[in-house]
Amino acid sequence: MSSFAWFQDGVGYGASELSDWQGITAERGGFKHVFQSTSEFLANSTQANRTVAVGAGTALIGNATAGATWAWSSGQTVSIPAASNDNPRKDLIVAQLTTAAADGTNGLDIRVIQGTPAASPQVPTRPANAVALCVVDSPKATTTFTITVVRTSGMFTDQAAFTNSGQVAIDWAGVLPSPAAFPVGFTVYDSGTNQRWVRRVSGDWFTSDPGPWKLCTPQNVQAKDGTNVTVTGSLYVRESSNGWELSGQLNFSPSKDLDTLTTPALLPSGIARPTQNTYGASGQTYGSTSAGGVGRLALMASGAVEYGNDGVIANLYINEQFSKSPWNS
Repeated sequence: MSSFAWFQDGVGYGASELSDWQGITAERGGFKHVFQSTSEFLANSTQANRTVAVGAGTALIGNATAGATWAWSSGQTVSIPAASNDNPRKDLIVAQLTTAAADGTNGLDIRVIQGTPAASPQVPTRPANAVALCVVDSPKATTTFTITVVRTSGMFTDQAAFTNSGQVAIDWAGVLPSPAAFPVGFTVYDSGTNQRWVRRVSGDWFTSDPGPWKLCTPQNVQAKDGTNVTVTGSLYVRESSNGWELSGQLNFSPSKDLDTLTTPALLPSGIARPTQNTYGASGQTYGSTSAGGVGRLALMASGAVEYGNDGVIANLYINEQFSKSPWNS
């Protein structure tokens, strides 16, 4: 049997034990490096001087094997190397742990890792004991450059940030990390979609927070008698682990009793398709001369929004919810 207790009176400890302690007390799931917040190490470029000013920040930087180290920097301005005359280049701005033994500084060194010019340049490798802050794109034979913030963007999938509530935050354009790397009950906050995701015992992520509204694509339809009907308007959709929501208006011209099932809109990319065609309870329709008729909407496994009506339709006003269940998701 073996055991260990951290920081008891009368017992000597070293840097290794302190690193292990910091790694244990900061709940970070499968992420190796975590920024103290999402609003630190902010970067601003000055094109005339070819410099990037990086603001102050604190990060928990994971060690190669186990443990981690908290480190702080007051910020630093770095110079971007001149562009190549032959090919574009990608550089990487990092904050790297440094010690007094190495360069006289105990903390973080913000520096540029210069890439290799190429027709299709690659981002240089991030050094050990470092967090990536920005990618710098330098077109060939020019004095200008652009910076792309990559702290929690998903380019480096072992990096995240803490929120004020202590949760870990990412912004991977709606993509989530593999749940296998996180304990049951762990919460990840997606700052891009404003959703809190919880790792379930079933081995997947769950959120009751609806994602951002996305615009469906209207498409023209044809009535049963062959009349071509133009469909315009704005129909929005959003989803959570509980279901889908549709809201908006579609306009049919000419107004018509379609007398057949039609698909006047398509779901956008980034919205999950039901595995079974899923039907809503009802939808009201309004004709050009009088109110009347009823209709129903469905989310199809193909990604189409299906509509069926009884009566003349001119304007379709939609506010519909569709539940997810083991049957259709």
